[in-house]
Amino acid sequence: MVRLLFVMLLLLALPAHALSIAMVLWRGETAAEESFRAELTRLGYQATITTYNADQDRNTLATLLRQQMLPKLDEYDYIYTFGTTATAMAKSLIANRKPLIFNAVSDPVGAGFLSEDKSQNRMVAGVSNMVPMTLQLANASRYLSTDKRLLLPFNPREQNTLLIADILLNEAKHYQWRVATWRIAPDPRRLDNELKRLQQDAKNDIVFLATDSYLLSIAPRLLNALNAASIPTICSAELFVEHGCTVGTISSYESLGKMAAGIIHRHQQGAQLQDIPLQTDANPRLIMNSFEQPDVDIRR
Repeated sequence: MVRLLFVMLLLLALPAHALSIAMVLWRGETAAEESFRAELTRLGYQATITTYNADQDRNTLATLLRQQMLPKLDEYDYIYTFGTTATAMAKSLIANRKPLIFNAVSDPVGAGFLSEDKSQNRMVAGVSNMVPMTLQLANASRYLSTDKRLLLPFNPREQNTLLIADILLNEAKHYQWRVATWRIAPDPRRLDNELKRLQQDAKNDIVFLATDSYLLSIAPRLLNALNAASIPTICSAELFVEHGCTVGTISSYESLGKMAAGIIHRHQQGAQLQDIPLQTDANPRLIMNSFEQPDVDIRR
């Protein structure tokens, strides 16, 4: 017993393992990054994190990465990225020189971040926030009319939207939902006119909000416009739910952050990144904002 207590005290006295991480963000820190930091600490790491925040501007992000991150690349143990845009730019620039841990990327294979050939993933692993489309539509069909058309706002600069559109078209057939895409100009100067146009064009529809970087960046105004026009919405991102999406089946940002930290821990323990499978939230939550019914678990 004395020996066991001595070992426990010795372990508690050991210093935290130091890590240096570059954190590349598109729209500032979210609950995922807070959870990521907390989980690293819980796992025994003392992480020094340098944040590069694009503030939703591609030119800003490119400048930050080229002028500030790349000159210090040798100092970092890992590059953490959040979202498709930040991941794409960071991965292109670091070119497999540092382990990249991505978070909240809907389809990393389709986006070209992960290969189906594991041997190509020696320097990359990550977490997807994608909720299976079948589950999203199954949940939504219980509360929204399948007689209406699904309208998908389409940002031509966002590859994720293209991928989600193909999946949505295929899965919606099982619920007799018709699907149409709606091109939105990803230009803040045109946002007021675009929202008015969307209110008019979608007045008899259900709007499906994909996890698109631009749509997420305008979430408060986008949802205000749709809700003001009584246009129901389906979404799979927590930020959309926070601003009043009608029906959402979402991955918890807290869970996403923990899983990203867990990847680093497994790598530090000796696992190869190529052997760590893509992480996803096994328990996405159904949230309803426009119904008085309780938040029930209808996963299947």
